[in-house]
Amino acid sequence: MARRIVLFGASGYTGQLVAAALVRARVRPVLAGRSAQNLAALGVTLGHGLDTAVADVTQPASLLELFRPGDILVSTVGPFARFGRPVVLAALERGATYLDSSGEPAFIREVFEELGGRAKEAAVCLVPGFAYEYVAGNLAAALALEKAGELARGVHVGYFRTGSARGGISVGTRSSAAGAALAPHFAWRDGELVTTTLGDRVRTFSVGDTSRPALAIGGSEHLSIPSLYPSIREVGVYVGGPWPTRVATRIGPVISRAARLRGFPEVVRWVGSRPRTDPGPDVEARARTGSLVIAVACDSDDNPLSTVELTGSNPYTFTGEVLAWAAMRVASHGVRGDGARGPVEAFGLGPLRDACRAAGLGDPLDDNPQNDESKVLSIPAARGRKTKQERS
Repeated sequence: MARRIVLFGASGYTGQLVAAALVRARVRPVLAGRSAQNLAALGVTLGHGLDTAVADVTQPASLLELFRPGDILVSTVGPFARFGRPVVLAALERGATYLDSSGEPAFIREVFEELGGRAKEAAVCLVPGFAYEYVAGNLAAALALEKAGELARGVHVGYFRTGSARGGISVGTRSSAAGAALAPHFAWRDGELVTTTLGDRVRTFSVGDTSRPALAIGGSEHLSIPSLYPSIREVGVYVGGPWPTRVATRIGPVISRAARLRGFPEVVRWVGSRPRTDPGPDVEARARTGSLVIAVACDSDDNPLSTVELTGSNPYTFTGEVLAWAAMRVASHGVRGDGARGPVEAFGLGPLRDACRAAGLGDPLDDNPQNDESKVLSIPAARGRKTKQERS
């Protein structure tokens, strides 16, 4: 029997993008969520009479009834800090491969550090954060490190948007970002994982003929790249915005102080979760906004050794396509390893690069993409500090 692809949160903004991409590829996912009416309407819109199933994260028994052993679960239900854990636990219980669209650093770290061990024991693979952030950054970082070779000891990734600033964000992104901004972030520094705050560092990236500042954030790159390249002692992940450098350097301290004010985090989450008439940018709005990801591999003195730039489609459009690809890839080829895995770990560098190009994100200077299933690592391990988690 073919493995089922269960799309949980199918009637949400990102869920609909994934569902449409799967249907275009002639795949029939199970559309799952808490509203039977919304799911039925989506099934009619897609026009393929797809199976639907009602389940709610507040009722764990409904999740266990939904999932079956061997299922491929794609979750787009956010905010993940609030709704994500029960879905992962149900996937573990049922032995389902798990993928999600989370861009929330604290939740991704929770999956890697708290649930990854349980997943390994259960022979289940968890791949959180399989969206524009952080698939694109993991790919760019790995490509830059491969180009840099054995001298590489660090890599810095910058996420930027191109085109119109009026491309808009979805309701789910707004809600997730509101909580994630105030939650603890993290980074891989001096050979260990450390807890930080958003924007505690600012790095400037060369974008065309200009320099653009970006704020440090937590990302799955911090958790997966050191596993792939054990000699790497610094991994930085940054997000750029419309602000000048003088403003960027002040954002982090302001957020850090605000997060400690009594009642302020709750107000921010409430504002972020307020309903909006439009769930997210439509096709025309997405077409006005593109994506740019830059990865710079450096030596031990932070001198650049190689740079990779990936450019392409709108981040939401990319997320829908690449999540659909991942689910289909698991169904046809399986996934690499058990436990919590990053994108390159789970699928291999060659297949992931080809998938991202097909989803509209690639290196414009790379005219010879290779689908080398075995190419993932080339940098040898170096002696260094273990993570605090390993030492404990």
